Amino acid sequence: MRGLTLLSVTMLAAPLGLAGRAQAQAQDLPPVPIITQVATDAGTASGPADPAVPTVATEPAPAPPEREKYPLLPIGGRAAIERGYHIQRALGASGMLIHNVQNMDSRNLAVAIAKGEDPPAGGALLEVPFVTTTQMESHSSNTEFKADVWLFPFLNLFAGIGKVKGHVNVGVDIDLDAFVPFPFCRPAKPCGHSQLPFTANVDNTSFTVGSIVGYGTNHWFAALSLAKTISVSSKDRSDMKMTNIAGRVGPRFALGKDVMLTPYVGANYYDMDVTVSGLVRSGALFEDGDGVNLRYKVDLKSSRPWAAIGGANLELSSHWAMQAEYNWGKDSNRFVLSLTFRP
Repeated sequence: MRGLTLLSVTMLAAPLGLAGRAQAQAQDLPPVPIITQVATDAGTASGPADPAVPTVATEPAPAPPEREKYPLLPIGGRAAIERGYHIQRALGASGMLIHNVQNMDSRNLAVAIAKGEDPPAGGALLEVPFVTTTQMESHSSNTEFKADVWLFPFLNLFAGIGKVKGHVNVGVDIDLDAFVPFPFCRPAKPCGHSQLPFTANVDNTSFTVGSIVGYGTNHWFAALSLAKTISVSSKDRSDMKMTNIAGRVGPRFALGKDVMLTPYVGANYYDMDVTVSGLVRSGALFEDGDGVNLRYKVDLKSSRPWAAIGGANLELSSHWAMQAEYNWGKDSNRFVLSLTFRP
């Protein structure tokens, strides 16, 4: 029987360690001749064995490794082993590092704006036509610990907790003539527009859940992953939500005993929603030395969430695997590095 491969991929809100190796099942044993049993009485044979039927001594088949005798997980693992499959170790733990740069689109910009003083902290924030956003870009780095389990030989479930740090660059354009009344801004001496760029810092705790469906053979694999990440700020700002859907496919190369290299390509949908809020001051803009103080809240969303994937997984043994992956899109770049241990 030809062995099939059961695939494992470790995935960052996304988040992946590819593992699992196909093994060929032993050839069926040749038919064993029927053995005539001889009854005995107090150590004396009651009759000779039929000489026409040969007696063949057989050895018991070697027992499978201890962990493969009666695996509790994955469900159906024992049947898969008996059919010649080599299944992945069920439990895994991974350390992951993810760095992401993404251009964003803005929506729902609400502000409270004042000349020469801070708007009240508890005041209402309103959408105003003379304040618009320009440049928007998110830079984030996520360190994460992830635990996973193969529930079935083809289905992996995982959950992770991590820390997200970085910043979001936001540019704001203010039409001062529409905001500041006469005599500060007047037709004879217009105030024009003021560009007010600011940076919203990100220092959040992230929680990720997801699943992987995979299939493979001795020579190739394919996998589809889905992950959802929620990143919460302790200061009620820069909250983030990420949805990551990715497909990967590639060949598999055996480099030695228990060593497997799996390069792959694929496509990734990485959608990020960010809510940023805070207070920014412009400095002196008017003849009297006053500036504009802006309290803001704005929702940002990935402008182009699709990206191409290129990466590789190196399985060092049945216990250890390393993965490196790069995603590049028109408005995004993402790098993932992970180390996985399966006890």
